[in-house]
Amino acid sequence: MRALLLSTAFMALLATPAWADDAWGSGIEIMTDEDMDTHRGGFEIAGLNINFGATVTTLVNGIPALVTTLTWTDVGAFVEETVGGVGQNIADMTPEQLSALGLDGLENAGGVVIEDEAGVTALVHNITEGSLQNIIINNATGRDLTQEIDVTLTLPGFEFIQGQLVAERFGINITDDMNVFIGDPGG
Repeated sequence: MRALLLSTAFMALLATPAWADDAWGSGIEIMTDEDMDTHRGGFEIAGLNINFGATVTTLVNGIPALVTTLTWTDVGAFVEETVGGVGQNIADMTPEQLSALGLDGLENAGGVVIEDEAGVTALVHNITEGSLQNIIINNATGRDLTQEIDVTLTLPGFEFIQGQLVAERFGINITDDMNVFIGDPGG
C-alpha cells in the first residue's frame, strides 16, 4: 500500500507544471517509465532484489538550485548532481572566496552558494558511503528555502510476500484467540 501511495504521489508530481522559471530545464527530455526502470539501481538481500533511487531537490524561492540523484546498485552508489541557474557552483569557487563568505570547510563539497543583497546561503548535498547529507547555511533574510525528497523503492513480488505475511498473522491471531478460550495446554 505504501509503495502504491508513493508511486501515486510521484506520478502526481510528474503531472504538475514545472518550476516557475521556464528557462531552467527547458532542454530536459522526459524519460518514459520503461526507460526509468532500466536506470534504477538496486541490490539483493536473501534472494530479494530491491531497487532504490532518491532525488533531492533544494529550491530557492521556488526555483531549483541543486538537484542530486542517488541510485544504489549491487556495485555501490551512483551520484549525479545538477546545479541550477541560481547562485554559484561551490566547485568553481576558491578556498579564499569561500572563506571570505564564512564558508570555510566547504571546498570539496558539492553544492551552490547564493550571495546577494539579502545575504549568503550555501546549499550542499553530500553523499558519503551511500549516506545522504543535506547542509543549509543561511544568513539571508526573506529567502524561501524548500527541500523535496523523492524516494523510489521497488520490491518485485512484494504483493505475494505481503499476502503471505497477512496469512501468517491471521494464523497467529486465531491461535491466540483459541488459547484464550481453551486455556494454555502447557499450564
